[in-house]
Amino acid sequence: MNKAARILVVEDESIVAFNLQQRLEQMGYDVPAVAVSGPESMEMVSRLMPDLVLMDIHIQGDMDGIEVAARLQETHAIPVIYLTAYSEDSTLERARKTRPYGYLLKPFSERELHATIQMAFERHKLETELTHNQRLLQHALDAASMGVIELDTTTCTITASARTADLLGWPGQQTLSVQELLSRVDASDRAAIEARLTENLNDLKQFSEEFRVLTQGNGARWLRVEAARWPSQRFTGVVQDVSDRKHSEIRLKMLNDGLEKLVTERTAELNLSIKELEAFSYSVAHDLRAPIRAIVGFSKELMLQHPADLGEDTLALVERISAAGQRMGALIDALLNMSRLTQAPLQLGVVPISEIASDIADQLMRAEPDRVAQVRVAPGLTAMADLALVRSVVDNLLRNAWKFTARCEVTRIDVGSETRNGETVFFVRDNGCGFDMVHATRLFGPFQRLHREQEYAGTGIGLTIVQRIVMRHGGRVWAVAAPNQGATFYFTLTA
Repeated sequence: MNKAARILVVEDESIVAFNLQQRLEQMGYDVPAVAVSGPESMEMVSRLMPDLVLMDIHIQGDMDGIEVAARLQETHAIPVIYLTAYSEDSTLERARKTRPYGYLLKPFSERELHATIQMAFERHKLETELTHNQRLLQHALDAASMGVIELDTTTCTITASARTADLLGWPGQQTLSVQELLSRVDASDRAAIEARLTENLNDLKQFSEEFRVLTQGNGARWLRVEAARWPSQRFTGVVQDVSDRKHSEIRLKMLNDGLEKLVTERTAELNLSIKELEAFSYSVAHDLRAPIRAIVGFSKELMLQHPADLGEDTLALVERISAAGQRMGALIDALLNMSRLTQAPLQLGVVPISEIASDIADQLMRAEPDRVAQVRVAPGLTAMADLALVRSVVDNLLRNAWKFTARCEVTRIDVGSETRNGETVFFVRDNGCGFDMVHATRLFGPFQRLHREQEYAGTGIGLTIVQRIVMRHGGRVWAVAAPNQGATFYFTLTA
C-alpha cells in the first residue's frame, strides 16, 4: 500500500490554514503540521522531512515565504508551491528566482490545488530521475564504457566502434561516409547538424552536438557526439546515448510550460476580478454617499430648526446620529482611497523620503503650534519606488506617530533608516502610548484598532494602506512596541 505524501503547510492565517489542511487530507495527503513563520518552517522541514511544502508568501516574522523557500533550496531538495493573493511583477520575479514547483493565486479551486500538487510531484520525480541519469552517465564516462567514433577529414569516411555502430544502427565495423551518417540523422535535425559538421571540419574545430538518429525498430534515439581534432587530419571522439535525459528534459519542459500557462491564466482571471470589484466598489460607494449625506444634513437641520422641541436628551441622540453618519462617510472615502492607491500602476523613480517626511512634519506642527514636539528626519533618505504611494506610506506612519504621542509632555518622533543583512530598512519611531505586542498581528487588518476611538480618533485603515503599498513594492512592514514606551514601525522597499 502506497504511503500518503506528506505536505507541510506554511500559512499564518489560522482559518485559511485549517481549511487548507482539511482539503488536503480529504484528497488523501498527510499534513503533519502547519507553520506560521520562517524559523518555524525551517525547523519543521528538518524534523518532519515532508515531501512538499505549500508556502504562503506573506507570513509572520522578518522572513517572507520567498526567503524561506530560497533557504530551503540550499539545504533540502523539497519541492515548494507558493500560495498567495498577490500577483505583482516584483513578487513574481522574486518567486521565479527560487524555481518553485507551482504558484497558486488565491482563491483557488480544489481541482487546481490537486493538479498543481500532482504536477509538482511529477516534476520533482523527473528532476530526481534526471539527476540520477546524469550520475550514471558520469560513471559510464569514468569507466570508458562508451562508443568511439573517428572521422578522416581527407576521405570524409567514418570508422566506429561496435557500441557506436549499435547506437547508429550500422552493420558491424563497416566504414561509412559522412553522408551516410547524415542520412541516419532525423530529418528535422539534419540540416543544422550538416552545417555544424561542415563548419567544424573546414575550420578543424571541436565538434559537440546532440541530435536524433533513426534506428530500425526502435524509432528515434538521441545521441551526443563529442569529437576533437587529432594529428593526421582526423577527428576522434565518443558517442553517448542520451535518450533518457532528453526525454526527461522534454517532459519537464512540458510540465513547466503547463505551470507557466496556468499562472498566466489565473493572473488574468485575478486581474479581471480586481477590475470588476473596483467598479463595484465605486458604484456602491456612490450609492451610499447620498443617503449618508441626507442623514447628516437632516440631523443638523433638525438640531438647528427645532432645538426647543427636541429637548436635551433628543438633541444628544440626534448629534450621535450625525456623528455616526460622518464617520461612515469618512470610512467610505478611506476605502476608496485605499483602492486607488493599491491598484494604480507603479511609476518607479528615486523618491526623496527625507523631503517628504520633513514636509509632512512641518504640516503637523503648523496645525498644532502649541504642542511641544521634536521631529527628527535623517537626511538623504531615498528609495527606488512610486512617489505618490511612498508619500502615502510616510504620511500614514507620521500621522499615526503624531496622533499617539498627543498625550506626551514632549512629542518625539524620529524618521531614519538602518542596514540589515545588506538591505535598507526605513523606520518611524515615536515615544507615544505604544501597544502590547500580543496584538501586533491585528495592526494591519482593515478597521482593526488597538485603542478606543474615544481616546484616539481615526478610520482604522491607515496601516492597511501602508502594508498593501509596501507589498506592492516587494517589501514588508512590521512594528515593535511596548505599552507606554512608544512604537517603531519598520518597512522595506525592494521594487
